[in-house]
Amino acid sequence: MNREIALAELTNLDFLRKIDFLEKVSTDTLVCLATECQLKALKKGEVLFEDEEEGGSMYIILSGELIVSKNEKEIAHRKKGDYLGEMSLIGSKPRSATVISALPTVLLEITQEQFHTQLSSSPDALMAIMKTLSDRARDNLKIFERPDSGRDRLQKEEDQLEEHVKYLMQEAGLTGREADVARLICEGLSDKEIAKGLELSPHTVKDHLKRVYSKFRIHARSQLVSLMFK
Repeated sequence: MNREIALAELTNLDFLRKIDFLEKVSTDTLVCLATECQLKALKKGEVLFEDEEEGGSMYIILSGELIVSKNEKEIAHRKKGDYLGEMSLIGSKPRSATVISALPTVLLEITQEQFHTQLSSSPDALMAIMKTLSDRARDNLKIFERPDSGRDRLQKEEDQLEEHVKYLMQEAGLTGREADVARLICEGLSDKEIAKGLELSPHTVKDHLKRVYSKFRIHARSQLVSLMFK
């Protein structure tokens, strides 16, 4: 595959900017992603990665289609414009599903180094990714509601945020409200959405967030997200 032709056809800036976590990043960042990230081509039936495998990249689907399965059960199809593998970059976690190409597929691979260099400092990008993770966890649980289906394991994954909230409260002395704010940030909610959900003013939410930052000696939402999924 000719890289220049592929990039011109598949990763133009208009295409990348339509992807939710890239909507508000700078044009310079999009240019870097389009020119520095590698393309990965899969044949039909080829495995991208397997459940529990260690991962160091996320992928944006430029063309084709992928099948996502867990515990030998198909749970989703991902198509052009979708992305996957992001949890391995945010949480340094093993892959949570097996992914196989349903059709010949071309992907843009974003490595951990590229992610942290270009995107980890963007609150908008992180919040979009966290919202996607939260939505997928809930969708997966709906699929695995039958007995002996692996639901317990998926439930543990969805409960991860709650476990980290307890950790935050115990180790850093967060109040219950501060922990609520931290959890909702990691679910992808904006300050305005958090304020509405907790029946607080946006100013109060910002005050809680400042105290969370102070207790952990951090200064950005991205650092808080990384800490919650450490």
